[in-house]
Amino acid sequence: MKKFINDQLELIAPAGIELKVGDTVQWANDFGVTWTNKIIGFNTTREYNQAYKKFVHLDTKSYWFPHGADTLTKISKVA
Repeated sequence: MKKFINDQLELIAPAGIELKVGDTVQWANDFGVTWTNKIIGFNTTREYNQAYKKFVHLDTKSYWFPHGADTLTKISKVA
């Protein structure tokens, strides 16, 4: 995973995206099951990701599979 992050991902989100590396987010799969993961990076350079708006990578077993920023909910830390 570390090589993928270093070689393929950016640490800064695209303009207008209120997410950053290390943020904890929640997302749901196609069956409505929710998951909580951390953001490991962003990939906005590939045409596929730009076309489908999927460029946020999470620390999942399938970390190479991007998620759309609009499908993620940032989890606020409670003080």
